[in-house]
Amino acid sequence: MFGLKPIPVVLATVVFWFLGFIWYGVVFADAWMAGHGIPADQAGGFDIYMLGGVLITLLQVIGLAFVLTWRNVSGINEAVKTVLTMWLLLALPIIMYDYIYIPAHNSTLLMIDGSYVLVGWLASAVILAVMK
Repeated sequence: MFGLKPIPVVLATVVFWFLGFIWYGVVFADAWMAGHGIPADQAGGFDIYMLGGVLITLLQVIGLAFVLTWRNVSGINEAVKTVLTMWLLLALPIIMYDYIYIPAHNSTLLMIDGSYVLVGWLASAVILAVMK
């Protein structure tokens, strides 16, 4: 798979996606739905869009794996530093578009989404570094 080891990529994807289930389905479910104005009775189960979420997660993990490989990262510390830099300079600014351009400027959603990507990227990077 593009010169990457498939087992670490798949494992990191599963862990990252499962973190999303915990993040959005359990820990921050009420706050996230309220932030988007979704009534509790309209909370959805597993549907076709969830498969899109798996694909998005896989693409992020592949991207992280490429960067870690290109930088020849060896070890967890280097992987964490790389991911923190990428999150701060790439992911967070992209996530902030909604915060800036949607009139509500919902700080709760920004923190939920931004922290999920950070934790998911860190978990993925650790898996990829350990299983290099």
